[in-house]
Amino acid sequence: MAKSEKTTVNHAERAHALLSASGASRWINCTPSPRLEESFPQSSSFFAEEGTLAHEFAEINLKHQLALLTDKQYEVLAGPFRSSPHYSEDMEEEVQKHIDYVIQQYTEAKRLTPDAVLLIEDKIDLTAFIEDGFGTSDDTIIADGTLEVIDLKYGKGLRVSAEDNSQLKLYGLGALYANELAYDIHTVRLTIVQPRLDAISSWEVSAEDLKKWGEEVVRPKALEAYAGEGKQAPGEWCQFCKAKPKCRALSEYSLEVAKKEFRDPQLLSDKEVLEAFEKSGLITNWLASVGSYIFDEALAGKKWEGYKLVEGRSNRVISNPDLAEQALIDAGFEKDQFTNTKLKGLGDLEKLLKKDRFSTLLGAYVTKPEGKPTLAPESDKRDEYGIAQAVRDFED
Repeated sequence: MAKSEKTTVNHAERAHALLSASGASRWINCTPSPRLEESFPQSSSFFAEEGTLAHEFAEINLKHQLALLTDKQYEVLAGPFRSSPHYSEDMEEEVQKHIDYVIQQYTEAKRLTPDAVLLIEDKIDLTAFIEDGFGTSDDTIIADGTLEVIDLKYGKGLRVSAEDNSQLKLYGLGALYANELAYDIHTVRLTIVQPRLDAISSWEVSAEDLKKWGEEVVRPKALEAYAGEGKQAPGEWCQFCKAKPKCRALSEYSLEVAKKEFRDPQLLSDKEVLEAFEKSGLITNWLASVGSYIFDEALAGKKWEGYKLVEGRSNRVISNPDLAEQALIDAGFEKDQFTNTKLKGLGDLEKLLKKDRFSTLLGAYVTKPEGKPTLAPESDKRDEYGIAQAVRDFED
């Protein structure tokens, strides 16, 4: 049976715990960070707001397809969402990939366990391990033997793995404690669906090991983090930390690495060059955050010694295209002399034609260009560049 606490959850107004599940990797590794972040503004971003909208569509579209919302209820809810500046038809198409996976897993769970349950936007209680701890799981499927937490990541800038993912482990831990009496759960599966990267990542952990992690890692680290105690520890978890522009530990770490990176590479060993390369992303990210912080503070009125805000360069734009077009027509110009047309995007065309007809009509004209080579860890599931190229050549 599919369940939900109420008709819909307002994702934009979700409460956020001091020790949030989404930031667990950060506060587990760098326990002072949550208290350090408190002095920084809780700002949003275009990508965060876009992700929020995608989650709202995922929720109402899934409920509509499971008949938990009537057509009328669905249209009432979807209308305001579709008027958002972050909305596009492609968004609903991408979100459908997440929905398809959830329904597929739920259908299989019900085949094995008729009374399997699907919880949509389920509030997770984590207070047994974290002071004031809670979170919201996108989708949770519970059946005898296995509990699966499914998380939608709408972003495409960073591929996220479910393997040992602290956020999902916390969701799994909370769901496990809430449901283990009703279901004999021995395995917890954590899944991340990143539709815009066509990526689904799953990882399994035993219920026993997950509980052990909660007791031996989460509980003591949460006590330190809530009190603002412990040692600052720079690492990959710094990426989304609000305090990073002014973090002394990250500054010292980055500058120490930079001492190596800025020398003539010929004077370094391969090992040293590789070490600098592996840490360069963190340094670049820190430098960018410093620049953003200084700029935002300047916009707010802060005077930085030796600098001032000035108006940047801009390009001319037509403020009212409709009136400009009419003026040209009135002057005797033909419309094709001053307008351009182009084919709509693949997402819109696929939606227009449906997938089967799209393949029949346009399949021969659609190609996927070869991606630019990029360095990735050896654990990455993609084929090595030369091998992937050879496979494509063989298929051709």
